[in-house]
Amino acid sequence: MGRQDWARPAVLLNPLEGEPTDADSHIGGPMLWPIDEPWPSCDEHGEPFVGAVQLYQRDFAELPFPDGIDLLQVFLCTLDHDAEHAYGPDVRLVWRDSTTVFELIEEEPEPSVQEELYVPTVNVFEPIRYVEYPTPVERPEDLRDEEWPETSSGSKIGGWTAWWQSGPLEFECPECGSVQRQTLSLATHEPSGDDVEWEFGSEGNLNVLLCTKDVRHPAQVLID
Repeated sequence: MGRQDWARPAVLLNPLEGEPTDADSHIGGPMLWPIDEPWPSCDEHGEPFVGAVQLYQRDFAELPFPDGIDLLQVFLCTLDHDAEHAYGPDVRLVWRDSTTVFELIEEEPEPSVQEELYVPTVNVFEPIRYVEYPTPVERPEDLRDEEWPETSSGSKIGGWTAWWQSGPLEFECPECGSVQRQTLSLATHEPSGDDVEWEFGSEGNLNVLLCTKDVRHPAQVLID
């Protein structure tokens, strides 16, 4: 197997400060949330989640949207959770058909206490599409000494994990046992230098891993 066999498509989100609406893809902006649906809250801390990321299919067709779904919403509990491989904020994913939302929530709930290092600035995206390759530690031994493009540690969809302190680790879906693959990575530092002002782990990434059989199966999170 050569380098081409290890290529994966990736989308660097490339966040930039902006003023998105609930109809836009964004980090930290208003979420498209129906008035008659309970806002997500943390089971452990009893606090409302914070709307972190919103990604529309029209902008990011590379995401594995299920049939009839065109919106992925990512929420964070902005308090620490001591989970395996993920000491930091808890994560909740919502897959939604945006065309079924007619009347929006009037005001998004805010937690009374939160860790400011998990609260992002408001950003829009100027995505960059490219092909990504694994770090040497994930390659076969006969390919580890070759000079391949670096694995990006920026916020991205798809691609490979930019291992920082741990790894490489393998994850299985807790529901069906299928392989889970990094689908979304949120970064402390962006290649552009326009950081979102959140921090995960030791200035690393929050990686969301989804089942390759059904993305609606329970996600796992790796903070590295």
